[in-house]
Amino acid sequence: MVAIPFRIPRPRLGRLVLALLVLALVAVSIVRFGGYADARQGYAVPHDGQLEASLGIRFTQAAVVGDGGLVELRYVVLDTQKASAFQNDTKHPPRLRNERSGKLAWRAALMKQGHELRPGQSYYLLYLNNGSAIKRGDKIEITSGQRRLAHVPVR
Repeated sequence: MVAIPFRIPRPRLGRLVLALLVLALVAVSIVRFGGYADARQGYAVPHDGQLEASLGIRFTQAAVVGDGGLVELRYVVLDTQKASAFQNDTKHPPRLRNERSGKLAWRAALMKQGHELRPGQSYYLLYLNNGSAIKRGDKIEITSGQRRLAHVPVR
């Protein structure tokens, strides 16, 4: 019996290589972006229409960053004029209070973004997380003037 070497014809080989490349690209995309999308599910910040109307912003995220030493508070601009007044008031940043422990993070490390605000654009405030007052998994209360937004989850 004579052994015949197995060979794939060239047109089929090209299609096979192309199909394998497409499958590899799909697999990499699922691994790279699929887990990221799942991590964001289930995270929701409460809304307060009166707070949003008075400040011209909507808070969208609170997160402990900088190896636990900072708290980032993200917001989206709803009203440019009111949001600019909010952002320019560097002497009275919102205070963050841990609902569980009562500890405060009130010292804003960075408030002025240095440019004109745009409606729908996301911006942030950074706070010194003094004494690890706020930790991932906590819920905080954001206080600005007489307005409060409670039960904001921290990432």
